Amino acid sequence: MGSRARIVVFAPSEAVAVDAARLAFDEMDRLNLVLSDYTPASEAMRLCAAPIGAPHRVSPDLFDVVLKSARVHEASGGAFDPTLGALTGLWRESFRSGRLPDPQRLTDARARAGFRLIDVDERLSTIELLAPGVRFDFGAIGKGYAADAALQVLSRHGLRRAMVDLGGDLALGDAPPGEAGWRIEATDDRGGARALQLSNVGVATSGDAYRSVTIDGVQYSHILDPRTGVGLRSSSAVTVIASNAWLADALASAASVLGPEGEGGLRSEWPGAEIVWHARRAG
Repeated sequence: MGSRARIVVFAPSEAVAVDAARLAFDEMDRLNLVLSDYTPASEAMRLCAAPIGAPHRVSPDLFDVVLKSARVHEASGGAFDPTLGALTGLWRESFRSGRLPDPQRLTDARARAGFRLIDVDERLSTIELLAPGVRFDFGAIGKGYAADAALQVLSRHGLRRAMVDLGGDLALGDAPPGEAGWRIEATDDRGGARALQLSNVGVATSGDAYRSVTIDGVQYSHILDPRTGVGLRSSSAVTVIASNAWLADALASAASVLGPEGEGGLRSEWPGAEIVWHARRAG
């Protein structure tokens, strides 16, 4: 998924820790081959290349991520959308070249994005593409989902005092020995930090501190607004603490698009999630 992974675990011996961590890394590798849009051979990318107008049975993991994505999509009024792959591909080119996407290519990519272009059959666990060129990008939920899965692997091997960090998305297990929780610093876009002690939750911070590009004097975030197909032009950071890392990951991305004034729907759907805003400056 284009991200580094790190595991911290407390175990009765180094051998136990190494064996369990290896299995947890294997699980993240497996899910990378299900969800990644960086890997043409992944299941998600093979689905995008499948014939349109016909239902395709997919793996339980891919189907689960699509269902979870659909729920966040609806609660966010469309601010969260993993069908933006054609658009994110264009913006990755812009990050490399330092030039804005060609307007016509941007228009074409927007036309190939949107949940309206896929049909999900929960009874048969199938997904049907309704138009050519639809491309998934699960970058705003996949890392959290894989971190959760890796933490579950460690737990099944009796290692509940563990933390999985996948690209900054955290899945936290039981607290380290003698601690109230895992010590986490939520860093905002201006270098400020909020110290947290947490356990058995997921944590994600979304912002443009490290992933943005400035073109013609305007800063564009890697987070795209589905309504425009353009990277966000406001400097912001939001940290979400939720029951799972996948949820924290998805809500952080959705909240970034909606802003503090628009994330009420997310709070209503997931009242147990904590959404913490850091410095925000219009760009």
